Amino acid sequence: MSEDETHSTGGLYDPSGNDDVRARMLLSATQYVDTVGLSLGVSGPLIERIAANAGITPKQFSRVWPSHDAFLADLFCDLANQARIDRADSQTLLSTWQYLSMRVDELRSSIGRRRVLIDIIRTAAQYNFEVVTASNKWRTYAALSTTIESWADPAAGARITDALRASEIAFVETMESFYRNVLPTVGYRLKPEFHGDLQPFVVAAASVIEGLGIVRATVPALVEAHFDFPVDGESEPEEWSVASLAFVGVVDAFIEPDPDFQADEAIARLSGGVDLAAGSDSDDGY
Repeated sequence: MSEDETHSTGGLYDPSGNDDVRARMLLSATQYVDTVGLSLGVSGPLIERIAANAGITPKQFSRVWPSHDAFLADLFCDLANQARIDRADSQTLLSTWQYLSMRVDELRSSIGRRRVLIDIIRTAAQYNFEVVTASNKWRTYAALSTTIESWADPAAGARITDALRASEIAFVETMESFYRNVLPTVGYRLKPEFHGDLQPFVVAAASVIEGLGIVRATVPALVEAHFDFPVDGESEPEEWSVASLAFVGVVDAFIEPDPDFQADEAIARLSGGVDLAAGSDSDDGY
């Protein structure tokens, strides 16, 4: 039996070696994309070079993928799945909850709650714009989302689209759970016109940040401009980025102060921690 036929994966004997070849090839290609970027026009010689770097022979490659396009379809599905982690950025969400815990006294007044909300928006929007949209995984996700319609094979294109849709839904559900925790804690609620559905808000807010991330490649000076505006209830102007200004516009379009807000309940909720599980229930009826 040749070396090509004796690979194993996950502790289980794999007579064909296909699982190991697939894993090594996808890892090598992903590392290449993270370094160089993504292109739908990947050449045959480039794929062969990536395979050689992974120690995969042409014979091994052809046993798993009948063509270069078949390999690219698998790779793009894999990249779409990997993008979920970068977009949700759970560490930032947890940091926001910890930040709220340091501002509990301000939650007892409407002016204080507005100030806390604005500070969260300004900080989180700018961070996500600078860090999340600069990540390789997000750039890959954006490239796939905007170019998938040009895929020649309808069946492969549908597979990639399904992977992108699953990534988008996972992101929306994670962010929805986050807002269900944060909004009632700072004394705000979704406007009644949206019938308790936070997902349109999540999509609109993410589109602002990610859209600016795409435009930055062509007009960075415009996108990265900053302006001085006073925060509500404050006389001194403070610096705002375009991302923060646009984000607060979306927030004000979708949410409003909660007239039934109870500060003591919100402060008690902060001590319990944030629940980022998708689809979690809320006592506030969101």
